[in-house]
Amino acid sequence: MKKVLLLPGWMTALRLYKNDVDDFDVYFGGLDEKSFSADYVVGLSLGAIIALYNIEKIKGKVILVNPPLPKRSLFRWLIKWVKYMVEEGLFLKRQKLTINPIRYTKALITCIKLLSVDFSNILDNVPKDKITVIRGKDDRFFCDELAVNFLKSKNIKVVEVKGGHNWSEEIEETMNNLII
Repeated sequence: MKKVLLLPGWMTALRLYKNDVDDFDVYFGGLDEKSFSADYVVGLSLGAIIALYNIEKIKGKVILVNPPLPKRSLFRWLIKWVKYMVEEGLFLKRQKLTINPIRYTKALITCIKLLSVDFSNILDNVPKDKITVIRGKDDRFFCDELAVNFLKSKNIKVVEVKGGHNWSEEIEETMNNLII
């Protein structure tokens, strides 16, 4: 049975994920020693950046879904986030919110740090068969044409599917096909 770790994006849950494939052991969560041994680590959006940041520790293959790349100014990311929230993000199913503002402050600081990382050297040095990127063709927010050109310049395989930035049936089907 293949172990698959799913890392959701910022404040989102992959509730749409159906896991119709019987030979996957799917679990959700963060990266720890157990997850470093997963056969596949699948990260969506910010979860993709978390996986990429820890790629040297991950033993299996990594699937990045709509990763927010390459490095851009925080102001540029903020503008893209506002556009995303207005056009697509407000329609997401969300995780339950907590009344603990410290938790979100720490998460926001981590997010800002990760968006400030230049992943060029990591992508230059990682084995090319270890990473595949799935991109929603209509993602104009985070994994846009600039991101696709950046990834292709690093010889990273990019599979484009119907959809935007959010998790979709097309993304899930493509992910399942890559894992089988």
